[in-house]
Amino acid sequence: MAQPESHPDLVRLMDAGIAGGVFPGGALLVRVCGKTVHLSFHGRRSLEPPGDPVDAHTCFDLASLTKVLVTTPLVLLSIQRSRLELETPVHRLLEEYTGQGRDAITVRMLLDHSSGLADWRPYYEKVPSAGGGSWLATVKGQEAVRGMVAAEAPEAPPGSRALYSDLNFILLDWILERVNGHPTDVLFAEWLTEPLKIESLFFVDLKSPAKAARARRGRAFAATERCPWRGRLLIGEVHDENTYAMGGVSGHAGLFGTIRDVAAVADAWLGSFLHSGGFFEQGLAKQFWQKSEVPGSSRALGFDTPSPRASQAGGLFGPRTVGQLGFTGTSLWIDPDRELIVVLRTNRVHPTRENGTIKQFRPALDERVAELCVKR
Repeated sequence: MAQPESHPDLVRLMDAGIAGGVFPGGALLVRVCGKTVHLSFHGRRSLEPPGDPVDAHTCFDLASLTKVLVTTPLVLLSIQRSRLELETPVHRLLEEYTGQGRDAITVRMLLDHSSGLADWRPYYEKVPSAGGGSWLATVKGQEAVRGMVAAEAPEAPPGSRALYSDLNFILLDWILERVNGHPTDVLFAEWLTEPLKIESLFFVDLKSPAKAARARRGRAFAATERCPWRGRLLIGEVHDENTYAMGGVSGHAGLFGTIRDVAAVADAWLGSFLHSGGFFEQGLAKQFWQKSEVPGSSRALGFDTPSPRASQAGGLFGPRTVGQLGFTGTSLWIDPDRELIVVLRTNRVHPTRENGTIKQFRPALDERVAELCVKR
């Protein structure tokens, strides 16, 4: 395989991020019109203990990129297969989800974050831990978290506000399992990674030690946080605490992978948006990328779009751009007008999440990418 080129200015910016302590390890990939015009790897997989250099095989915890790489495409494919509809009320799919305003919430509202639900809850702190923590990272832990989400009533009338919420995608994960008869990680493998011939996008299912061992075997991981709650350094174990309590697989977080395979799913999205006969039905892909009509929203269906002010995407991507950020230091942006894909992966939460300097680094990097790459 020929080595893709790297732009010296982007290499310098990424190296400056390492030197400035923005993140200990990172990778950047840029594709324009189907061609990789930049690919570079920087820093080390871990600082404590000192790890090997980041390379093409390093798997990062992708955090909320799970929403647009796994859950959103699985919802679209469920619609494509006539198993789901955007306007279906959630309570018709999950009979546990009724009353106190919940009956008005639809699948669409979960996707565009207009359900009225809270943004986040520390459910992991309340998961029953009888027997010295035996419910954490188990099927019972997953059931407990889902039950707590089902008990949440909307804080605002559904459809009246946009508030980014993990709860929406925990519910979508549950819906996907209910309507398709298989858990999300199984659907993801059968419906996306196998047909797209992707080998290194995966979940580490902690509910099954054997499955977790198979997922980790032969793979190198970038470390995330020295977690004060779990009391250990996290390597190949999901960073998000609620996902951990659920066993490592959820609709809002839990995906691991390499940078090229993240770009492969982005390619499928972009190709389907631009052309008929793609992996997704073009009409559905366009519908999912249409910006929400909820007042004040920057969301599309599953995706975010660059905010008018102080966007983490900078200010130079096109008006139809969609993307997503991840808490661990990852991001994905897709600009269909320029046929541009930008994938950033870092482990900025290693060794602690208190490092927030990526908020200044990321938009500056994305603007430089746009300046250098969109004219090619």
